[in-house]
Amino acid sequence: MARKVNVKPRPRGIREDAIILNNDTFDDYCNRFYKIATSIFEWVNLPDSCDGEYLEHVLFYKGMGALLKTEEYGFINTKATASGDYNIYGRPTQLNCYSYSFNEVRKVYNGLIRDADGNIMNEENSECILVRNTLLSKPTFASMRLFALRLTELERTMDTNVKRCKDPYIIKANKNQELSMRQIFQDADNNVPAIMVEKNGLDLKDIEAIPLKVEFLGKDMMEYKEKIMNEALTVLGINNRGEKRERLISDETNSNNELINMNLMSYLTPRKQACKEFNEKFGLTGDKAIDVRVRSDLDNLIKREMSSVKNKFGIEETEESTEE
Repeated sequence: MARKVNVKPRPRGIREDAIILNNDTFDDYCNRFYKIATSIFEWVNLPDSCDGEYLEHVLFYKGMGALLKTEEYGFINTKATASGDYNIYGRPTQLNCYSYSFNEVRKVYNGLIRDADGNIMNEENSECILVRNTLLSKPTFASMRLFALRLTELERTMDTNVKRCKDPYIIKANKNQELSMRQIFQDADNNVPAIMVEKNGLDLKDIEAIPLKVEFLGKDMMEYKEKIMNEALTVLGINNRGEKRERLISDETNSNNELINMNLMSYLTPRKQACKEFNEKFGLTGDKAIDVRVRSDLDNLIKREMSSVKNKFGIEETEESTEE
């Protein structure tokens, strides 16, 4: 019988800790952008068997999805990849519609199909609706990943700058003093008072601190970080000027708003097209028709709910109405 050997895990070094923190920072920014991007649009009147949140998840990471009707599940939405030829307008004629425990190749719906006598043919279970994230079917994650990489680099540079300001020197010591010096620096990083006991003839006179010219760049880097974040939000079609809006001239504000609106429409237009085709395909009109809209009033609703007060007649008023 083999003897069981207990192997203690090797403690991580400084380089390994830095790599872990780099990856965690990148993942954090990716998650932030995911939460924002997948909360912009609201799908209205989707069948109960469909999932609007999953549809936005698919569009964020894959760039295209599908809406279809099946005999087993009814109406569903899935991931999708182009399969087969493209038509004269560069759109796929077939999609591989797939998800967990589901995979079918469907023809892409492109209008009411009629037979030789002009009668509408029933293609419910052989067609699907192509849902595109953008007109080029590109995933939002492709752009947000680049912004997350830039912000990660900047964030970690800021961390390094703060640490260098905390210990603005290099320690010169002999080989026998290396472990002791590393322990002191580790204690300093953890905000623990560093105490070293002299032993074995260790002469502290051999230790020399070489000062570094370290400048705190927090303000400049925070401004640069804000610019990168604002650019990312502009790409998503989100107003991001905030409190600095009053400092901008009218033309600059209007130009930025126009760019934001155009970016927002680049996501909204293909989604609207998918709703139109879905409603046409399955004959949905009026209150039963599906639609997609921007959650543009969410912030105002939250502010109104939090700032509501009651007047002397017991009627709720917002801060805006009370100020008037």
